[in-house]
Amino acid sequence: MSITSVVLLLAYAYLDSFPGRDTMWDLPRFHFYVISPTLLTLAISAVILGWTGIRLRDMSVLMLALAIFSLNGFFLIHALSTPGFIIHDQYHLAGVSSQVALTTCAVWICLSTLSSDHPAIRLLSKHRRGIVVGWVTLIVLLNMAALVNPDLSEFIPIDIEPLNYVMAAITVLLFIFAAVRYYRQFRVVRFPLHAAIVFGAVLLAITECFMISTMMWTLAWWLYHVVLAASALLLLYGIIAQYRSNVAVTHTVQQRDRHSPQGQLRISISGSMQNLIAATETKDAYTAGHNYRVAMYGVQLAQAMKLDPELLLALARGGLIHDVGKTQTPGEILNKPGKLDPDERLVIEQHPVAGYEMCKYIGFMTEELSVIRHHHEKWDGTGYPDKLKGTEISLPARILAVADVYDALTSRRSYREPWPQARALQVIVEGSGTHFDPDCVSAFVKLCESGDLFVPDEGDRKHKTV
Repeated sequence: MSITSVVLLLAYAYLDSFPGRDTMWDLPRFHFYVISPTLLTLAISAVILGWTGIRLRDMSVLMLALAIFSLNGFFLIHALSTPGFIIHDQYHLAGVSSQVALTTCAVWICLSTLSSDHPAIRLLSKHRRGIVVGWVTLIVLLNMAALVNPDLSEFIPIDIEPLNYVMAAITVLLFIFAAVRYYRQFRVVRFPLHAAIVFGAVLLAITECFMISTMMWTLAWWLYHVVLAASALLLLYGIIAQYRSNVAVTHTVQQRDRHSPQGQLRISISGSMQNLIAATETKDAYTAGHNYRVAMYGVQLAQAMKLDPELLLALARGGLIHDVGKTQTPGEILNKPGKLDPDERLVIEQHPVAGYEMCKYIGFMTEELSVIRHHHEKWDGTGYPDKLKGTEISLPARILAVADVYDALTSRRSYREPWPQARALQVIVEGSGTHFDPDCVSAFVKLCESGDLFVPDEGDRKHKTV
């Protein structure tokens, strides 16, 4: 990244200082007929990705898509206001729309760096569909208003000194802040999306510097267009790379209806998150298949309890990665054959917190986070890590607690054979009102006794790229 930045800065310095720097490459037709549809295409792609973020319950993808849409949507005004086509001699509108594009993009990218439990992100996630529709509508209306009445831009004098330099400085600082935050996250999770944003944010900061210091139609001015396009494409590529290997886990939730599409639930997680799950299973042999089975048991129990569809999906996604914090637990403790001492037990009990801290920066919403952090809490308040009691524990986490223990008891361990269902159910019933929510226990017992509990294995999982 540093090499790319230096090359671009040197190229800009050369174009801005060589003898022909004032040469005008006046190509309005190219600017209008090529750049305008390109920006429109990128804006539409961003809306599609934003809707994907809603469907996948991924706030990071959603906010990054809004950042890309802001960048291209406002720059579309810049391209459409090319003098001599729709409007005449509105250089001010072009300058204002360019600055608004970069600044709003920087704000959305900075928002995407916040953790999922931040109050602002919790509010955004609660109204995410309305925000996407409202923001897209706003930019479309502003495009129309600016072209119908270009003089409206006179009320926003942000391309006039010294305000233009203040706005530029703020925008550059926002991009650099976001790049630093994403770099720190990348060092932990190694997701392609994080790497792309680091590069893209730095390129956008450079774009801002070029834009504020160049004259229209000069060679340096065209260079900033190239860097801008590269930045937008890089951000789009990051999102696509993150989800092009997306894993859709299709689970048949009714054993008697196993081949009916109506009886199936599709749970999507990125290929990058799948790699984290694989890393967990590699580090702890016991968890091989455990995450998947627990998620599927939890889904069936949640359906039996008529859980809201959004919470059902949150439970499924959280269940698939509920033990991901074990990647941060020392292997000698995780795989110790004998009994753990008190200090080792304390280390083990931090894995829900570690998983929570990892996942709150990679787009998971608060409902999934509650499953990851609180699946070891107990109804009587003696669980860990937060000693929550009763309904202080979210319902999805209470459901997953039953599924987690059931799978632990009915799975093979190095020191014992798997328990039969009747024996495992006896332990769960004995824990009703102390370890488990009594309503969850009652529903789970009915599910098992009716014969409707489907026992998943790896052969029931179907992967599909979405």
